[in-house]
Amino acid sequence: MKYLEEFDTCDQLRNYIINNIKQVGLCKSLKKSHPNIYTFFVSLFQRHPEKERKGVALINDISIRRYPISNFTPLPISDHWFFIIKNNGEEESISWEICITGEKCPVEKRLTTAMRYTIDDQIRYFKFKNREKPCELCGSSLNPTADHIIKFKKLKDDFLTLNSNRIPTEFSKNDLSQDIFREEDVVFSEDWWIYHYDKATLRILCRDCNQKLDNYEDNI
Repeated sequence: MKYLEEFDTCDQLRNYIINNIKQVGLCKSLKKSHPNIYTFFVSLFQRHPEKERKGVALINDISIRRYPISNFTPLPISDHWFFIIKNNGEEESISWEICITGEKCPVEKRLTTAMRYTIDDQIRYFKFKNREKPCELCGSSLNPTADHIIKFKKLKDDFLTLNSNRIPTEFSKNDLSQDIFREEDVVFSEDWWIYHYDKATLRILCRDCNQKLDNYEDNI
């Protein structure tokens, strides 16, 4: 097991976490099945910017579950759902990704996360409907991803330009601790869902080909 202070960069830490998740997979009790990895994640979760609200100090165990609407095999890293089990019996979902930097996200990044979450059902449906299709660039059937031909960033920026007078600056959290739009912004959220549905053009690329694109982060 490594300690947090041994990592020089966030990328090194992220890769180490991903490798641990691949090793463990889904489990009811990380404490029992992989005690060293359990100790590492307990330490990692101390960096959560909302650790007091989450009750990180009360951790008694950690479980990793399948994200409820995930139908993919093998299960993507992003669909491994972490829960801390507290010593009072309560459970709380928690994001390991936000613990990498331990910092609260700026409003712009939180807005992007909420906008991605809003159209996540469109992305998942597209991947499910085209699950038998190979990568359009190399023909591989491994690790399929949905790629925006018109960049996600462009779609997002164009929509925000059209709606510059009502862009949300405050957000709620879902069970995965992801930023989502508040009930007060439901009309904005619905309008964005429709705009993306009408304007977005998607294609299937394997993860390797998608990551080779210069605009990878903007396209997924």
